Amino acid sequence: MEDSDIKIFGKEQAAGDCDELRFIALMERERSNGNIDEAVRLGDYLSDIFLDEEGLLQRLAPFIGNTDFPCDVLFQIKILMFFTAEYTINRVLPNTILTSTAVNALYGNIKNGDSAFYTEFSDGAEYSFYYLAMRKESQSVITEIGKAFAMLCGKEDDQSFIDLGKRLFNLVSDEVTEITDMFNFVDA
Repeated sequence: MEDSDIKIFGKEQAAGDCDELRFIALMERERSNGNIDEAVRLGDYLSDIFLDEEGLLQRLAPFIGNTDFPCDVLFQIKILMFFTAEYTINRVLPNTILTSTAVNALYGNIKNGDSAFYTEFSDGAEYSFYYLAMRKESQSVITEIGKAFAMLCGKEDDQSFIDLGKRLFNLVSDEVTEITDMFNFVDA
């Protein structure tokens, strides 16, 4: 082994150590300023909304119309709502520590509150279709989300389902953004 190999290894290790120290410092800052607790509260609050299916459908009715869908469509509605909530949390919270904390609280509570839904949804591939829709080079990501939703509902070319998916995405994104704003996250 040559000296230059050791120096390169030393630099890489030092850079890794520096990243780890920054992460630990950020974690400590977010814990001490209360943001970690707020992220947990946010995830808990959102899970309470999602677990109350009857209340959720009543809240949705003025925006999406008739909510008397078959079980498989209701399942897809919930999946799209969860995807959108997670996407929005990742978009509006300032760092991965807080987003991970909020999302983990959300899913942990769903797992404990509705384990059958959690198991079915965590074993499914629906999220993959929404991730692909987000990555398509299209003029309208929201239209791609709507198309993915319609396809997952077995209504691929049904414009009413595409529109429903688009409305759900916009509605949930706006609602989660407003809910997040209600919490007392401290700017770092």
